[in-house]
Amino acid sequence: MGATKIVKLINAVILLFLFISVVNCYGADKKAEAFFEQGKKFTTAENADKAIDNYTKAIKINPKFVKAYNNRGIAYVWKKKYDLAVADFNKAIKLDPKNGKAYNNRAIVYSYLGETRKALQDLHKAQSLGVAVNPDFLKKIEELPDTPAPIFHKPLPSTPKAPEKK
Repeated sequence: MGATKIVKLINAVILLFLFISVVNCYGADKKAEAFFEQGKKFTTAENADKAIDNYTKAIKINPKFVKAYNNRGIAYVWKKKYDLAVADFNKAIKLDPKNGKAYNNRAIVYSYLGETRKALQDLHKAQSLGVAVNPDFLKKIEELPDTPAPIFHKPLPSTPKAPEKK
């Protein structure tokens, strides 16, 4: 086999490999989108586990699927798994820093956690990115102290112990 034929054969193999890669990527994206759409069908607290499962499958197929991270974060909020919700919103923001919805959703979780300053920063960032933030919610967050009032950190009064029997 001549050198020209070898070069042509190598080029043909490379083109075939590229073609197969493109087809596989397209198929994978469609599969990830299908899991994402299935997850959206379970948009209630009662079905949060099913939503999380579908969004997780979509993310495994496409680890850069921003909307899947955002929606899975919302499902984690329904389950009151706030640390996982924040992690997903953080990932969505890392992948797409202009994703105002992820900032808004993370602000809601921060408000649940009593992290007022962080919630307020995220709400303002979401607004700057064009998200219509609930004005009543924003006002309530702005009126809260930066940290919860000390009353929330006082230990409960101890109850007197019953006298020991002899």
